[in-house]
Amino acid sequence: MSKQQTEPTKDVYAEFNQNFTKLYNSLEKSNPQYLQSFTHLQQECLGAWKNFIESSLMLQQQYATKSGVNANASEVTTKAIREVTDEMIKTFEVQNKITFTILDTMRQNVKTLNENASAFAGLNQNIIKVWLSSWAARNQ
Repeated sequence: MSKQQTEPTKDVYAEFNQNFTKLYNSLEKSNPQYLQSFTHLQQECLGAWKNFIESSLMLQQQYATKSGVNANASEVTTKAIREVTDEMIKTFEVQNKITFTILDTMRQNVKTLNENASAFAGLNQNIIKVWLSSWAARNQ
């Protein structure tokens, strides 16, 4: 005859809270590593892009020089290149401003949600009390 061992019972909410805290602490530790990894990736991508463009230009310049191609550009052409570059820079600056505004707005929304979480919990608690009192009244 085998003895059945029973596990001591534990409040499921206390168990959940304990495990959530453990999970949260683990995620919180890895957050700086994610940020650092994204920063390194971005730096590597920018460096690769710069290297690709500079290498391509150097190769084209060498080819033009060795093959005798006239690489002189008219004032109209150089002005157009400068204007396109300036417009691209302006576009990137606007894009960055929009992105930073969106990120700041998202952060503010999360902050507001966090600040109001207790109030939401209190409202939900009141709703549950009303529901339970109406069910209790019906069952009597």
